[in-house]
Amino acid sequence: MANLFGEPNYLKKWAIQLANACGGQTVEKTLVIKETNVSKVDELIEQFVKDHNDMVIQIHEVEKAMEEE
Repeated sequence: MANLFGEPNYLKKWAIQLANACGGQTVEKTLVIKETNVSKVDELIEQFVKDHNDMVIQIHEVEKAMEEE
């Protein structure tokens, strides 16, 4: 698979797949042409990276605690 950030459509397709994999409501792609909001994309990606890193740290802390038992 190509890098998600190589083309806007790659990231959109990934986001739809992720949303649908989470269950609940199904996200469907509808074609409405809009300009790219780069600042919003940056904000959302930054949130994703921060939250992902926080979760990885929590997982490592739990694993470390389990190893010490």
